[in-house]
Amino acid sequence: LGDKAGIRRYGSASVPMEEARADVALDLSGRPAVVFHAPFVGDKIGAFDTQLIEEFLRRLAATAGLNLHVNVPYGSNDHHMAEAVFKALAQALR
Repeated sequence: LGDKAGIRRYGSASVPMEEARADVALDLSGRPAVVFHAPFVGDKIGAFDTQLIEEFLRRLAATAGLNLHVNVPYGSNDHHMAEAVFKALAQALR
């Protein structure tokens, strides 16, 4: 991003997915930090370990210098919760 000239530094999005909702707020500050709250019901979505979602987001934030806040206030289907997180992240990065 260089000197960050011409970019929007802040972004946020709230995405509903069936019974779940994910809220993502971010700051391209260059100072990585993550606040992650997504109360997944199970340990896996199919063969995919749900803990890897937080790990991926932490590595993304560290590498990109993002201050990243992810909150899933409600949901009962892990697949819907995870999908909402990634779609909200994509919208917040636009």
